[in-house]
Amino acid sequence: MMKNSMSRRAFFGVGASAAAVAAAAGITGCAPKASENKSATSTENTSGTSFLDTPEPITDIAETKECDILIIGSALSGLCAARAAVENGAENVIVVEKAETWQYRSNQFGTIGGKIQRDLGIEIDKNAAIGQLMKECGYRPNQRILNLWADNSGEAFDWFLAPMEGKYVIEAEGDPYDGESLSVRKMHWPLPDQADGGENYYPIFDDCQITLPDMGPYLQATYDICVESGVEFMFSTWARQLVRPDGTGRVEGAIVEDIEGSYTQINASKAVLLATGDYASNADMMEHYVPWASRFTSIFPNVDAKGEKTNTGDGQRMGMWIGAKMEDGPHAPMTHHLGGPLGMDAFLLTDIYGARFMNEDVGGQPFQNQLSRLPKKTAWQVFDANWKNQISSMDTGHGNVNWFVENASLVPNGSYGKNAYIALEDNEDGNTPGFNSYFEGDTAQGVTADTIEELAELMGVDSAKFSATIQRYNELAEAGHDDDFGKRADRMFPVATAPFYAYKLTDTVLLVNMGGLQTDDGFHVLDTEDEVIEGLYAVGNTQGGRFLVDYPLPCPGISHGMAMTHGMLVGKALAEL
Repeated sequence: MMKNSMSRRAFFGVGASAAAVAAAAGITGCAPKASENKSATSTENTSGTSFLDTPEPITDIAETKECDILIIGSALSGLCAARAAVENGAENVIVVEKAETWQYRSNQFGTIGGKIQRDLGIEIDKNAAIGQLMKECGYRPNQRILNLWADNSGEAFDWFLAPMEGKYVIEAEGDPYDGESLSVRKMHWPLPDQADGGENYYPIFDDCQITLPDMGPYLQATYDICVESGVEFMFSTWARQLVRPDGTGRVEGAIVEDIEGSYTQINASKAVLLATGDYASNADMMEHYVPWASRFTSIFPNVDAKGEKTNTGDGQRMGMWIGAKMEDGPHAPMTHHLGGPLGMDAFLLTDIYGARFMNEDVGGQPFQNQLSRLPKKTAWQVFDANWKNQISSMDTGHGNVNWFVENASLVPNGSYGKNAYIALEDNEDGNTPGFNSYFEGDTAQGVTADTIEELAELMGVDSAKFSATIQRYNELAEAGHDDDFGKRADRMFPVATAPFYAYKLTDTVLLVNMGGLQTDDGFHVLDTEDEVIEGLYAVGNTQGGRFLVDYPLPCPGISHGMAMTHGMLVGKALAEL
């Protein structure tokens, strides 16, 4: 069954390839139309934004079903919650999903601990990791929710992989990959000999594992356990409204609609869990909560049974309609850039005038934040012929390239935060572009020349200013101290050996937008007075309190890591009700 899987490399292309992906993907706004008459439980709408208007209650119910636990959404967090619930004794569980089958995308899992990390001798300072997440999110998240991930994610990943024991191998990132076999790898492990992660401006932790060829086979095992344990899945079914009479008291269930337009009320005697994902494909919600990011094209690939995007904020909207509180912002769009041919490695960056503008030794989200404020939202990544000997000195973080290989067939699957490896020729797997593809062909946005003056002409920048920028940068590199922007000296390399390269970097794209319903650390949804709404829970990207301001990058794979971990934890909690 197809679950709309893509590698992160395919998600976050750069330059012309990104533009093509974005144009093909488009953006879909799926906010409901405003009701002319609000019910007594309406959230007051002073902005005219339709998604805040509470619709009239659905009354033409064709069927009623009963269950103990109702889970709305069957992607990673919802499936993990269902499995953990039935494994801990829960019965009579129904899962509603508006797609034709269960969903997933990508394959990165950020955890602290677990068997794979223990066997490799990897130890992560939990407080350092959580502290960095808090700082990069403006200290707005609920640290107790982050701690749940840090304290339980190693156990959760072992649990997630357990049904697949003996069906996959554990490999180093450098091992060749055939594109089909099941393996689990550490992201950027082993580290390059020259890599020095100490005193990074934005620290990165070795928390991420990659499931190859993607998450699908591993999540299939979780789904199979659910089915074998009696969980009822209702696919091609849309949750439309939560049932909370008079907007007070306990949430009693939900009203759902099948593909024929018939409504069913599902009564849940113990709990309703919202696991419906984010709202990046809801244009009204994006404009309301993150107007600065509404211009980004959403390339979220998953679609429902009618072919519409699935990440349209269903859970957030249904929750607000019955009195739940949407977390305070700023919400966090996932717009981290993946750089140019050499990823987000710390090579020289200039603006469209040929002038340097930042410390280049940062991750893709801080870089995109700067790019958004540059003239024409455009920058150039500049380097010389010695790049093959320099990349291994760079950071091993999200979007970085650290290894050069001669043969493109040896480049592993491209789901490593971009292409951790780069080969000169094109990679035939169609996933990780080879180096030459950035500079050759009709869609190439890179230029190369034998002199700096020729390079400036091809870039369309002022030759004198660009030459002065190169001269100044080379002087700082030789002096071993970046007086201008404070970059680490060991990641400053002179641009002095022909041929010279420059690659145009423009706006990236949007995958998901982090912003959810306010919960406590027991996953209970809170109302606008910060009181628990009995019977209602949220997990995954529907849950707030996790990522704010920007999507943070110190712990790659943390979004999936939290969805898996929190799904397991809330499933256990629901089983105890």
